[in-house]
This record gives sequence, C-alpha cells and structure tokens, in this order.
Amino acid sequence: MALTPKDVLAALAPFKTARGIKPLKAGYIQDIAVEPHADGLHINIHVDDAWQGVAVEDSDRETLSSFVKRRFSDVGEVRVIPRSKEQANAARKIAKPGPTSPRVPAGVKMIAVISGKGGVGKSTISINLAHAIADLGWRTAVLDCDIYGFSVPDLLELTEPVKMNGRQFVPPRVHNLEVMSMKFFVDHNAPVMWRGPMLGKAIRQMMEDTLWNAPEYMVLDLPPGTGDIAMDVHNYFPNAAAILVTTPDANAARVAERAGQMARSLDRRLLGVVENMSYMNCPECEHRWFPLGRGGAESVAESLDIPVLAKVPWVVIGEAGSAGLVPDGHTAQEIYRFLARTIEQMDLMPTEQLTAQG
Repeated sequence: MALTPKDVLAALAPFKTARGIKPLKAGYIQDIAVEPHADGLHINIHVDDAWQGVAVEDSDRETLSSFVKRRFSDVGEVRVIPRSKEQANAARKIAKPGPTSPRVPAGVKMIAVISGKGGVGKSTISINLAHAIADLGWRTAVLDCDIYGFSVPDLLELTEPVKMNGRQFVPPRVHNLEVMSMKFFVDHNAPVMWRGPMLGKAIRQMMEDTLWNAPEYMVLDLPPGTGDIAMDVHNYFPNAAAILVTTPDANAARVAERAGQMARSLDRRLLGVVENMSYMNCPECEHRWFPLGRGGAESVAESLDIPVLAKVPWVVIGEAGSAGLVPDGHTAQEIYRFLARTIEQMDLMPTEQLTAQG
C-alpha cells in the first residue's frame, strides 16, 4: 500500500529532539508531501521556522529527517523545510482552484505522458514524441506540467527566455516545438515548494496566459506518481488522452499499473504503454541485451488491457542529439516516428472552443 502523508504524521508522534521537543504535539509540523522517484519515495516536511521561540536548529532538522528514513525503508530522501507561520497561513488562504480545467487553445489534441514514478524517462519520451509529431507536419507544443521536477527545457537545451507580448507569454520555440515550463520562472534551479492552490494557479497561468500559435497537438509532461499532486494535474486536463511510461523492470511496471489505474479512475483515456530503456544495442556487433530485464510493458498492458505502443532502447551518453532528443539516424528515431504515426491515426478529440471545460 502506498505511503501517505497521514502515515508519516502517525510515525512522527513519538519523535522528540535532544531538547525534548515533540514537534508534532507542539503543532510545528505544517505540511507533508510524499512523491515517488527512481531512488525511492521523497518526503518534504514543512515545519515552523521557530520552535519554542528559537529558530529551528539544523541538528533538529537532520535528526527528524533521519528518524523518518529509519521508519520507512522505501524512502530515498527526506527534506525538512522551515517556513514562517505567516507564509503558511498565506498559502492556506489562497482559494483552491475551481472544478473547471484551464482554458486551452481551440482545435488541439492533448496527450498526457504519465508514469508511476520518476526516473523512467517520462520527460524524454514526451519531448521525442512531440518532436516526431512535429516532423509529421503538425503544429506541436509541449507543456511541462511537472512543476517540482521540470526538465523539458534542459532536455531540449533551451536557453531562450520567455518574452512578453503585452500581458501574455510568448513561448520559446526550438526544434519546431513551442515550449512552456515552470523552469522559465525559477531562478538558479531553486526548488519549488508550492502546494495545491498555487500549483493550480501556475498550471492555469502557463496554459491560459501563453500566446500559443494554434497548436494542433500538445504534449503534457505530467508529474509522476499517484499522489495528490499528480491527481490534481490530471484533473486540470480531463479531455487529454494518456500514454503510460514504464521500464522493463518489474517494480517499475507495478507502480506504472497503479498510475494507469488512477488515470482510468479519473476517466482518462489510456492510449497504451511505452516501455523506455527497453534494451541496449551493441554499436559494433549489433548484439541486443536487456539491462533492466524484460516483460514490464507486457505486464502493464495485460493488467490494464491496453496495447504496447512502443519499446524504446537506451540512448547511450554521447549518442543523444540535444541532451534528450535522439539524433538523426538513431534506432530510436524511427521508433518515435512510428509512435507518432500510430497516435496520428487514433481518433483523438480536439478541443472545440477557447473556454473553460468542466
């Protein structure tokens, strides 16, 4: 069963610092977020910046972090983040986003790329799929919806800043793709600590306040996992079809199945599964081997009754074109083209009007 913030809170009940402070009992724990990543679960714990009238000490934060790690063996990282009560109260006062999704450009077919956890190459699949669709002649855009783990601009080696046209953003353009990402609004790789309300505002602003050039396809790189954040972002785009990304690894396949079940419970149309890092080809003898095993995509497909759309090989360091784009002539390039043509032939429903959709 997936670890939840409530589980973490329950585990914190007996914790006390060297000075005898019990932060949970004292009301110093503000917020907890649990998100899956390739190296295990990551937990962010927001705490008051002052305990018993004194700034929270680094040693107390480290002790708290270590305590949580010991309690949960599948946790890869625990960050304890101090925040003033004023900041916490201000965040709570922001109205939650309404039930309607952001206004989207008319006539665009939206494809959400999802995964059960981080580290399976979801963003790499997103940009290469978008690039392949653009190569078919369609006007294509990429919206990086992974507010906390944005990587699309880096994978595309996109350095052009966002420009303004009046009060609207003009999205940078690279490789025939329009791109919008939270990366453009965060300085020096600073971490984003937003929760639900501000998350919704960021997604809405990037979609609605961007001067899109009438895209015909839009690829949405969604946050990984099945937690509140992933569910919230799913709900912002109810009409987007979804592609599920996994690796051949059995553990990755199991969490991918959960992500697929979550998407289906939200009435998301699942187009199929893409297996990334499926195999490696020897550049000299053409021998193929399988570092992560075999069968992950088939397991997910059978469980969810969806097709295996593609199996993408490893792209060895030094082979990649633009950090994440496969170069011309690479084996994976034709696989992405086949995937794009497969999606092109599907009856995806385009948006009909530039209005909020329920």
